[in-house]
Amino acid sequence: MKYAVLPLGALLLLGIAWLTVENRQLRQQVDSSMSYQSQLQQLSEKSALQRLQFEDEIADLNRQLTSAAQQLSSLSTTLQEARLQVDPDYAALLQQARDEVDARSRQSQPPSGGTPFATFANPANASALANASMPKLYDSYLNALGIPGTERQQVMEALIDFATLRYQMLGTLLEGSLSPDEAVSVFGADALALNMQDSLTAAQQDELRLYDQLLKQDTLREVYQQALQRTGSAISGSVQNRVVAALLDEVLSFQTYWGALVAADGSMRSAHHERLAAFDRARDTLQGNLNAQQLNHLDRFIEAQGNGVDIILEASTDGDGRVSIIQARVTAKNLPQ
Repeated sequence: MKYAVLPLGALLLLGIAWLTVENRQLRQQVDSSMSYQSQLQQLSEKSALQRLQFEDEIADLNRQLTSAAQQLSSLSTTLQEARLQVDPDYAALLQQARDEVDARSRQSQPPSGGTPFATFANPANASALANASMPKLYDSYLNALGIPGTERQQVMEALIDFATLRYQMLGTLLEGSLSPDEAVSVFGADALALNMQDSLTAAQQDELRLYDQLLKQDTLREVYQQALQRTGSAISGSVQNRVVAALLDEVLSFQTYWGALVAADGSMRSAHHERLAAFDRARDTLQGNLNAQQLNHLDRFIEAQGNGVDIILEASTDGDGRVSIIQARVTAKNLPQ
């Protein structure tokens, strides 16, 4: 058998060609590896640069947060100090207004020349009571809003201004000198929220309505509990809680304009009649759950409520949940038409 033998030159050429191909492939692999290494280096450098930028931004944000916290703390301290610093004359004026209302409200007939609330026509007296009562009543509402300190102060000032107006207009209302529209705009069911529309958003007004109803509920609960205790002893303990709950459900409903001082027609008499109807509905609800003695007690309470209207001048609670109320009573026969 014979084999073909390639010439030595051909073998050398074939080897060179093969080495050339291998060298090219190796070079491509090296070039590719160098390219990857370069990209990784660039990415690493970019990542390090971004990390440094992020660290600088985080440090700057931390400085801003620290500054904001210090400013907020300073503002809170300033507001607290302003609240605690009461001018002696201002405090004396407030106490004078309280004493005068308390003395006059005990009289069965208003003094000549005005109602027992004529003292509030004095802007200083009205402002004194508003500044004393509104921060205590609405601090929790403003805290829940979570608004900045300056805006919070403006909202509180608007609340105080409206309360001052209400105090000043009480005497005029009881004299029957307000038009129906005027009475509703100041003493109607939605008066507070509507008068705050320039200071609050629509959502914040809705929250104020709910909060105000809770305040009325807490205040009237205390008023009715005290009134029940004055009219007998048959209703007490858990029975009293059930009775008061039924009364509040009816009185603080749309049928009684959510316990407003005037009805939709601007009349105190209309609101009073609707309130008495609410008491009767509550009695019907409770009748099956009360014995004869307890029903007699409830009837005495309803009769006493029918003789007049309690006007809340101040209401506040302490840290232990105790309610303090300053109120005046206007006899039903003295209610304006």
